[in-house]
Amino acid sequence: MTVWGNHREGLVFDLDTFAIHDGPGIRMAVYLKGCPLSCHWCHSPESRCPAPELIFLRDRCTRCGTCVAICHHGVHEVTESAHVLNRVACLACGRCAEHCPRGALAIKGYHISAAEVVARAARMRPFFAHSGGGITLTGGEITAQAEFAASVLEGCRAAHVHTAIETSGACEWSQLAPLVAHSDLVLYDLKLMDEAEHLRWTGVSNRRILDNAARLPRDHTQVRVPLIPGITDTEENLAAIFAFMRQVGLSSVALLPYNPAAGAKYEWLDLAYEIRAEPQTPEQLAHSAEMACRVGLHVAIN
Repeated sequence: MTVWGNHREGLVFDLDTFAIHDGPGIRMAVYLKGCPLSCHWCHSPESRCPAPELIFLRDRCTRCGTCVAICHHGVHEVTESAHVLNRVACLACGRCAEHCPRGALAIKGYHISAAEVVARAARMRPFFAHSGGGITLTGGEITAQAEFAASVLEGCRAAHVHTAIETSGACEWSQLAPLVAHSDLVLYDLKLMDEAEHLRWTGVSNRRILDNAARLPRDHTQVRVPLIPGITDTEENLAAIFAFMRQVGLSSVALLPYNPAAGAKYEWLDLAYEIRAEPQTPEQLAHSAEMACRVGLHVAIN
């Protein structure tokens, strides 16, 4: 029996069957839940927690009180002017989300077997073949569910589906290596080269990330750099990333312009979004791309 055929389960928070930014062609992007990083600019704060969790879309709530009546754990307090959640008491059972008449409540995170993911990807092979697409495992952080990810990748390879992974590399090489081995494309995030700054903005050191980057396959790895204004998009940081890539033999880089839309997701979880900035101008993006080209890198702006 193959590894993927044993119905090993993973926890995902989304599955997009028409993704166009996570590798070539039309792709099925599988978003795994759980991440060891706490990037201040994280575009998917609902990906961090390694368990299902309740999200609250306040603009849909009419404060009807249905959730108060249905919840057995005192999570919801509704008055004429406010709806407050006691998240410590929440078990993410989903009862309130199931009965909310306006869809203001939902559970982010559900379990799915590797076999089911592979079967869905196999059914999409005609679309993949036409567009040059495939499946991409992303997150969250895929190495937080390394066995599940490996099962999916192995199964998709056996089904002749192009495989890609996106990872921060914040893990032991022994966790990442099997995933790389089953991937046709590795999308590898590099954020900050200065260790103290990396620790400040992501909550973890970048030592293992850089060590792992040096071991990646040169021919099918693309480094991805999220351009966070005044933090990762500085000339000093980008120059350091590009120099490191040259040093370890990685030649392809994608620059990801800042997307301010992430702030809305923080409201789902009653979290504050700290990064309030404007996206890079075309001139700024062109300058950053030119820096990469000058040192011989192949650059894309996504």
